[in-house]
Amino acid sequence: MDLRLRGEAIIRLVLDKRKVVSQERLFEKTYGRIREIAEAPDGSIYFSTSNRDGRGDPSGEDDRILRIVPVENNQTKTIVK
Repeated sequence: MDLRLRGEAIIRLVLDKRKVVSQERLFEKTYGRIREIAEAPDGSIYFSTSNRDGRGDPSGEDDRILRIVPVENNQTKTIVK
């Protein structure tokens, strides 16, 4: 069993009760490995990235906390912080 943390996307699921009716892969291979995800009271989503693991040359853009803000028409807007 491979238990390494390798996720490089956020998967958005649309549910009808307990049944998944659609899914969408967000930010696939955009920010590297995605670790923790949390929803804020205002509906925005925060997630962290983890790319500094001793491999390669880390840059200032690695290991961040990002915010996804919901906007009209089921679109999203990402704010980099």
